[in-house]
Amino acid sequence: MSTELSVIIPVHNGEKYLRQCLDSIVNQSIGIDNIEVIVVNDYSTDDSLNIINEYSGKYSNFKVINNESQLGAGESRNRAIAEVSSDYLTFIDCDDFISSNAYEDSLSKINESEADLLIFNWETYTGTDYVEPINIHQQNTMENKLITSIDENPKLIFSTPSWNKIYHKSLFKYLKFSNSLYDDNLAVVSSLINASKIFLSKDATYFYRKNLTSTTENITPQHGLDLSESIKELYDLNNDNVGLLNVKFINDVLFWVYYYNWAVTDEIAVISRLRECAYNVSEKDLDYFKELFPDYEVYYKEDCLNLNNYDSETFLAKYKYFNKKLAKVKLIAGLYVDEGNGFSEDRRIDIAYIPKIKNNQLTFDLSDFSNVSGIRFDPLEGEFIKAKINNVKVLEANCDNPINDDYQYFLTLDPNFILDAECDDKLMIDFDLEFLTNDELANFFHQKEISIIEKNNIINEFNQNNKKGRFNFFK
Repeated sequence: MSTELSVIIPVHNGEKYLRQCLDSIVNQSIGIDNIEVIVVNDYSTDDSLNIINEYSGKYSNFKVINNESQLGAGESRNRAIAEVSSDYLTFIDCDDFISSNAYEDSLSKINESEADLLIFNWETYTGTDYVEPINIHQQNTMENKLITSIDENPKLIFSTPSWNKIYHKSLFKYLKFSNSLYDDNLAVVSSLINASKIFLSKDATYFYRKNLTSTTENITPQHGLDLSESIKELYDLNNDNVGLLNVKFINDVLFWVYYYNWAVTDEIAVISRLRECAYNVSEKDLDYFKELFPDYEVYYKEDCLNLNNYDSETFLAKYKYFNKKLAKVKLIAGLYVDEGNGFSEDRRIDIAYIPKIKNNQLTFDLSDFSNVSGIRFDPLEGEFIKAKINNVKVLEANCDNPINDDYQYFLTLDPNFILDAECDDKLMIDFDLEFLTNDELANFFHQKEISIIEKNNIINEFNQNNKKGRFNFFK
């Protein structure tokens, strides 16, 4: 069967939203007969495969690839690309969906303009009335426009998602996805800089689903390591616009190291990898970035410029633990209310205040909440602090010492207390708060290093003893 477009869908345990995704393709105005659908079941353990087989049994132009082990979205896309029979291909993730006119409208524009790459809009879909702010990677198109090079619109270098685009077969050779957490950065950017004609379309929409049940993404040291590798791969493309994108990515990695309370060894490992992968950032790069994105703050300008001037340990100490200029203090206290579904941003109350050392008293109105099963209090963000709650029972805190101590010490830029949920319509919290001094930070830094060394010694000793028990030649 000859089709106009191939759609690639990697699926791993996507049963919850998979039908909505597949229905949005089956119901395209172009007609399902004109679409080749290649679904890669990436070793799902839920009901995804049964759903896939149901659709493939009903529609003859569905192809199913079953991975014998979990390969990840990137390698799953690579396997599917090898099976494409159309002149154009696109991608969709199994928990997302698209507007009903997306493919008909896009192919029509491609045929008229002879574009080899088309980019259409995307919106964040939460399933609620909450509207996600536009982010720097979301280059929404306000008008239909054809450009012959990304140099005409350098901001497009930030359009790194693979799924809001349609690619001509001349670009397939650039679609080599990695097996990292950032599998599409290199593939998409390579396509962007090698496309001869790019059509920007305002008339189709990709709906990217975001889960609001968690307040932040679960960023781990592996994210920092993988994004650092992606930075190096992008630099190796030798394209001037890539420097803009890497300014953003370098700042992302630095923010994660500063913001999250990882083990020191992990922090050093990420900074070391970043220093290996990120070439020297120049004032020119930073100024050009600021020119294009005047509203986007490059917090870590000095850090970027000095990334390769220090060894990793010195850099970490200087820019995370001892440089008070690093702190991006938000003079806001936040109260999260759990109504039975966990803490989320749409159940948060903020109060702006000027912190005092003793007896900060803030009153939160809880009358709009029907069921209060949990309360999380964030006294401040963007600074290392010590704090204590004077009038409400603390159940737990993400502090670096026991909650029974007089003060709780926080070596995280997002300190929070979980409080006893028994309260009336109004909750007054009385708390003391001080910024940690350099001496206090240095002491905690030293103790943290000692605890990690001791932990590693225990693990190494266990491994050595375990080897001795199994191998009589190990002495």
